[in-house]
Amino acid sequence: MSNIQDAIEQEISEQIDSRIDDAIYENTDVQQLKSDIEDLEAKVNDHEERFKEIISDTIQEDLVNQVMYKITDTLVDSLYGNQEYQLVKKSYLVNLKTELDMIKKQQEEGGQQ
Repeated sequence: MSNIQDAIEQEISEQIDSRIDDAIYENTDVQQLKSDIEDLEAKVNDHEERFKEIISDTIQEDLVNQVMYKITDTLVDSLYGNQEYQLVKKSYLVNLKTELDMIKKQQEEGGQQ
């Protein structure tokens, strides 16, 4: 029975993966991003030597980070009409937690007096 169950689970997993791949392939936002990335890669490849001369490694890394941020931001915006997700820096979340901890501590101290 275990072999049959394993085969069924594997088939289901393959079908799910296939449907996810199909959904991604059919998503116009993803296709537009792929097209934009390919265009950027072509431009970079065409001018790679010139970029190496003009742009330092740090600036290139910053440019890559900005592109990745834009891609991620676009993907997040397209999720569920962006009604449930927001892209924030981890440091912002850490600051919020610190503030919440301070407020809790103040409330505990106020309640003990």
